[in-house]
Amino acid sequence: MFDIFVYPVSGIMKLWHLLTHNFFEEQTAWLMSIVLLVLTVRSLIAPLTWYSVRSGRIAALLRPAKAAMPPATTPEDYQANKDAVDALHKEHNFNPAVGCLPPLIMLPVFIGLYQVVLRMARPTFEGRIGFISAEEVQSFRETTLNGVPIPAFISMPESWATDLAVDPALVREKALPWLILAISFTVINMCISTTRMFWTTNFNTKLSRRIFIFSLVFIVLIPLLLSYIAFHGPIPLAVIFYWFCTNLYTLTLTIICQIVLAKKYPLSEEVHEMRRKSIADFKDYRKLSSSEKKELQANAKADKKQEAEIRREASKIRVAKRRAELQAKRNSGTKPEEKKQEPKEDSAEGTED
Repeated sequence: MFDIFVYPVSGIMKLWHLLTHNFFEEQTAWLMSIVLLVLTVRSLIAPLTWYSVRSGRIAALLRPAKAAMPPATTPEDYQANKDAVDALHKEHNFNPAVGCLPPLIMLPVFIGLYQVVLRMARPTFEGRIGFISAEEVQSFRETTLNGVPIPAFISMPESWATDLAVDPALVREKALPWLILAISFTVINMCISTTRMFWTTNFNTKLSRRIFIFSLVFIVLIPLLLSYIAFHGPIPLAVIFYWFCTNLYTLTLTIICQIVLAKKYPLSEEVHEMRRKSIADFKDYRKLSSSEKKELQANAKADKKQEAEIRREASKIRVAKRRAELQAKRNSGTKPEEKKQEPKEDSAEGTED
């Protein structure tokens, strides 16, 4: 099932191992292959990461212009606003879907690396893993980091520890600094991202508020979750080392993106004013009585229902218009002219009288 992820990761690791084993010792070459795997994948998706961060900032910068548009009360008004928004997006090269791509790429890489290392960590495993041969598997299994085999993990069974000739207490001692650094980089990166989110969040929207609150909760939960998985799950030292490398890279890239955003796409005073007003409106909303909140929610629900109806009508008009344009295009197409058949002249038959 996971072989589709194992082959690309094992291929990149083997390629870097082949390129570096002439310059480093065999064990150092395998460690370098993990570092270079991170650099390879993260560098390839670095432009997508930048576009993702940029899209979030552009969305915030466009918010005042969108808020200034008149409310749509007819399908024509809705279509006009939609065309204006599309023009703004095109003008600023804005695509919100770009933000989903980096996680979708990094997750298969992590799954592939985890499967490769976990299979190598099994003392009873024999054979190749993806593009890595059986001899290379044994060489990787003998690689150490701070004197500990990198396939070892803190909660591994005693039989595995015996086969790897390592003390579980030593694994815990040597893995802990790498784990603390990896988690620290993760938390700092999340704090920077959450701070950036705070400056652009519209607290009048329930979804935006919840996403921001979840981000705050994750800052606390993620370190606890990663620590629990590392101490109680089958997380080899190689994966912890991968966490360290990728989180360090992510933190560095986040800081660079933040500096570029501040210089190239500074938040306008209108954006700050909208955020401050949204916070004030949310505080006022919380002071309302239950009946007043229910009334506001009912009005908001009615407005959304009306907006949905206008959107459907606008969609029908747009589809009908498109069909009419296609039909007119087909009707105006030049048809092949039919060849005019000239009447055949009757040949004079017989002799004149």
